[in-house]
Amino acid sequence: MIKNFTKFITAIWQNLLSIILFISGIALIDIGAFYFNFIVGFIATGVSLVIMAVTLDKEGRE
Repeated sequence: MIKNFTKFITAIWQNLLSIILFISGIALIDIGAFYFNFIVGFIATGVSLVIMAVTLDKEGRE
């Protein structure tokens, strides 16, 4: 049972690591944009959400 659980966690970690890093990187860019300017923050957030949606859609098709 423990071996199955560790295999499950390892598979999730390997498959979702790039998505986790991508989303956290985009979140940091958005935070920096909001500190720079409020309007620029909204533009960066909107663009990043569109990019994340496209990336996650492509990831789900595979």
